[in-house]
Amino acid sequence: MQQSQPTSERGGEAREQTVLLADDDEAFRETLVIWLTGEEGWSVREAADGEDVLSKLDGSVDVLVLDRRMPNLSGPEVIDRLDETAFDGDVFVLSAYQADEHLNDDSDRIAAYVTKPVRREEFIERLESGR
Repeated sequence: MQQSQPTSERGGEAREQTVLLADDDEAFRETLVIWLTGEEGWSVREAADGEDVLSKLDGSVDVLVLDRRMPNLSGPEVIDRLDETAFDGDVFVLSAYQADEHLNDDSDRIAAYVTKPVRREEFIERLESGR
C-alpha cells in the first residue's frame, strides 16, 4: 500500500508541503531532512539559527519545525516575531526541554510541542496530523 503524500490545496491545486526545519544541531537536522525527503514527499528547507529562520520564512512555507534553543534568536523569540513575516502555517516546537509558560502563552501559534528524542514515526505522525 502506497502512502499518500502531504499536500496543500493552495490556489485550487494540490502541491507538496514545504517545511522549514530549524535546529542548530546539524546532524539532527540532517536526520529530519532524511526522514521527510525519504518517502514522505515533503519539500524541505533548513535553517541553523533563529535569524536564519526569519530570513527563509515566507508564505510558501506550510510548516515550521522549530528548535527551542538556538543561537542568535531562540525558538520563542522567533515565535514572537512570526507576525512580522508572511508565514501563516503551523509551528511545531521540537526540543529537549519541556514547554513552559512563555510557550504556553503562544499556544495558538503552536500546533505541537514535541520533546527530543523523537522517533521517526512519531515525528511524521505529528506533522501529518496538523494537515
